[in-house]
Amino acid sequence: MKYATILLLGLVSLLYGGSICEYKIKQAQDGLDAYMQKPHKDPHKLQDAQDELNSLLKHCDDKEILEEVRSHIASMKSALTHANMTLAQARESGDKSAIHQATLAQKIAQRQYIAARQEELRLKDLLKDNP
Repeated sequence: MKYATILLLGLVSLLYGGSICEYKIKQAQDGLDAYMQKPHKDPHKLQDAQDELNSLLKHCDDKEILEEVRSHIASMKSALTHANMTLAQARESGDKSAIHQATLAQKIAQRQYIAARQEELRLKDLLKDNP
């Protein structure tokens, strides 16, 4: 199985040449391999993982992936802005429960935004390594 994966990644790199695509395909393959090792498998999740890998193998474009990441960053930034406004409103109201809930939502949104930015930087680094 490992040799097939290595061969597959080599073939993909020849066909697509995109380092981001190679990374995403390897991630999808590793995820599928890890899921296959679980004793109790949900057939829908297994099919979803296989479909994701097959989709990447059929069509993968570094620029499209970067654009999806940028779109995700924009939505995370919007969610963070909304969470910040909700927290400000909760503080104005003085309701301790609302402040606590808004603080938790703001922390989650902030971490999701940071994670999205880190993913973008990771993918951009892949492009730098393989011009």
